[in-house]
Amino acid sequence: MKKIFLPLALLLTLAACKKEGATQDKTLEALIKTKDVKGLQAYKDRQKAKMDSLNNIMSEVDKNLTALGVSQTLGYVSVQKLELTSFSHNVEIQGNVTTDQDVNVQSQFNGTLTLYVKEGQRVNKGQVIGRIADGGLNDQHKQALIQVSAANSQLQQVKSQANLSRITYEKQSALWKQKIGSEYQYLQAKTNYESAQKQIAAAQSQVAATQKAADAIRANLVKTTIVAPFSGVIDKVITQNGQAVSAAPATDIVKLISLGIMRVEAKVPETYLANVKPGTSVDINFPALNKSVKSSVRLVGNYIDPATRTFLIQIPVSNDGGYIKPNLLAQIKIQDYVNPSALQIPAQYIYEDAAHKSYVFIATNVNGENAIARKVYIETGQKSENSVEITKGLKAGDTVITDGSKNLTEGQKIKIS
Repeated sequence: MKKIFLPLALLLTLAACKKEGATQDKTLEALIKTKDVKGLQAYKDRQKAKMDSLNNIMSEVDKNLTALGVSQTLGYVSVQKLELTSFSHNVEIQGNVTTDQDVNVQSQFNGTLTLYVKEGQRVNKGQVIGRIADGGLNDQHKQALIQVSAANSQLQQVKSQANLSRITYEKQSALWKQKIGSEYQYLQAKTNYESAQKQIAAAQSQVAATQKAADAIRANLVKTTIVAPFSGVIDKVITQNGQAVSAAPATDIVKLISLGIMRVEAKVPETYLANVKPGTSVDINFPALNKSVKSSVRLVGNYIDPATRTFLIQIPVSNDGGYIKPNLLAQIKIQDYVNPSALQIPAQYIYEDAAHKSYVFIATNVNGENAIARKVYIETGQKSENSVEITKGLKAGDTVITDGSKNLTEGQKIKIS
């Protein structure tokens, strides 16, 4: 019968591990109860060191068994042959749907409201949706326009008289230069002409004053007409027909919303500021609608909120059918990193030793379904939802052991399924 001899140090290590088990479990329970973060981290490091020690022991056992001709194939494992593929990393945050056109249309005049629309009605930009009783402003405006017309007529008469005075003055001036006629006639014609010019200026001032008064009345009269500032839907009637409204404070008449131009706003942690730019690809999911759309970042805010250490982004979304509503919750995935030629493997097949070094097992010396497991230390890059980018330690064509790799040891024989 063959005998297997283990080094004394290995046997002592096994015994020590067994003896410490109960004590360590009690220590772990106490650490969890007291929420000792540093203690838990130290405990984790001790367990990793213990695992590394056990792995070394198992490797030594396997070597001895192999030397004695005992097969150490534990069973079948699965493998993945590495290829260069596109790798992307996404930032996942929550956002809120809003619209550029969501307003309460308000009154700008005091009076009684006459409303022409109802809830759910579509209106066009500039459409009259209501009027406020003008309190006689319309009659005042008509009277003001009559005064403007009269002032203009008076101005035309004054201009005609001034034109006649100008002609008389020019003739008398020409005669006087020829020493024809008297100086009195010349001076009288000049005085009449200058007086006519002053009358024109006075008449023009009168026209301007009456026009200004008419314009002021017109400006107030315009405020009595309530129009839609943009095309949209009357989402809510706030003030009913026949009620009194005021300009200060302004009374809300209706809530008008346009669902054609929508956007999602979200706050992104400042750590992603360098990678999130206008044009960055975005996937948006609306859980309440069970609907997903693709878009890109339209605007990146220029301000970091000191309270939340975040910055604002805006993402336009199409709203065919009008299903997307303001304040709807949106789940956002922002693609902040892309490597078109990357090596990547699932995160669950990457392990860490006591020194916090990452490693995987690869299949070497492959002969049919037989192979040997080899431990390879790696460096990782970005992490996606399911995979980890490998930046160092592996190359395209390497065969990474996936299922069944957790309990492997260096140099162990394996069978590939």
